[in-house]
Amino acid sequence: MARLRIAVIESPNPIDLFENRSEAEPLTVSCRLMGHQSTSFFARSRREFKETIDYIASADSVHAERFHSLPLILHISAHGNSECIGFGRDAVSWNGLVQDIQPLIDNPDYTGKLVLCLSSCDSGTNTLSRFIKSGWDGETKLPAYIFSIVGEEVNWDDALIAWNLLYLKLSKFGLKDRAKVMEALNHIYVGTGTAFSYSRWCDEEGKYLRYSARKEID
Repeated sequence: MARLRIAVIESPNPIDLFENRSEAEPLTVSCRLMGHQSTSFFARSRREFKETIDYIASADSVHAERFHSLPLILHISAHGNSECIGFGRDAVSWNGLVQDIQPLIDNPDYTGKLVLCLSSCDSGTNTLSRFIKSGWDGETKLPAYIFSIVGEEVNWDDALIAWNLLYLKLSKFGLKDRAKVMEALNHIYVGTGTAFSYSRWCDEEGKYLRYSARKEID
């Protein structure tokens, strides 16, 4: 089994809460059933999001009783579009989001890989990889993958099912075999209609390489 540590930060619209549309709680529970270590946080504003990031970035591998170097997944569930992501009333640009998660990127005390997952409408067109690469000092640990959803509109329940399938598949083979990761994204798209894309850091080429299940199949 390939275990992950998954931290879900959710920022729903208040109406989402009234109508019981939540991704964090069911996703966290199901990921635990898969064998992953998962927890969730709630962010009502950019300030609360940044405070949560600072808290998660205080993690160090020494305190882990087992599995000191599990990949750390930052899963952000929020409303957004091709240009930004929202936390309450605060719209945060992709460049701003990179600045906000910098404490995680800079954390030298956690030895596992860092992976970003964006559960937000049209997040598949994000420019996070460009801003992350442009601010890289050559020493900090770049996110190994940035997963996101392709499409301007995605129903929350469809997204929830798709993320569950992705984490289930990753529990089988992990992140090292990129061919299996691409195959998993293709299977999820065919089975659910929800398309994921990723940006994957390639040490050999010194840049992020992009893949989209929708482009591959359609």
